[in-house]
Amino acid sequence: MKKTTMILALFCCLVGTAIAQQETRPPKRWGAEINILWPIFPGNIYKGQVTYETWRKGHYAGEVYAGFHIRPFEFREDEGDFANYALTFGYRQFFWKGLHAEIYQAIGPGFNRNNVITGQDYESWDYEVGLLLGYRLELFSKEKRDRMRYSPYISTQQGFYYLAAQSNPHPIKNSTGESPFYVGTLNFGLRF
Repeated sequence: MKKTTMILALFCCLVGTAIAQQETRPPKRWGAEINILWPIFPGNIYKGQVTYETWRKGHYAGEVYAGFHIRPFEFREDEGDFANYALTFGYRQFFWKGLHAEIYQAIGPGFNRNNVITGQDYESWDYEVGLLLGYRLELFSKEKRDRMRYSPYISTQQGFYYLAAQSNPHPIKNSTGESPFYVGTLNFGLRF
């Protein structure tokens, strides 16, 4: 009887351990997010990225990302028909909960057809940099997120972008050159 009880207790421990391991998911290091604001305002811009948390120590964490930026052709009064496409990449430093700073970079081709000043077409490789501050709001408590396969969040960021280099700049009416410009984002994401 003692042997049967020991075997039964050992079996229960093994089953309990297996169930506990299934219920505890590993930390969610990967993520995917899309900018839900830019297709609406300013319009015609589509941006998404994949993220990966490289390290974490309490509230401090580092995250790298790579993604895309698509702006199909649109008419601009001071330029003509304009479009650009870019690969984006960067780093986010989390300071406290979802509060973070981000270094942004994008590289890709830009197109200007039927320029309003010269009537010519321009193609250029563009390099853009940016610095943003933001906050990521997790939509569920940590306990619930730990049990979920996918954990949704919303993040917003404010900052500045700057077109740092162009291989073939096109003329723009009333422009004296590139200067930093304000950007604001609203992203929906999933961590997994």
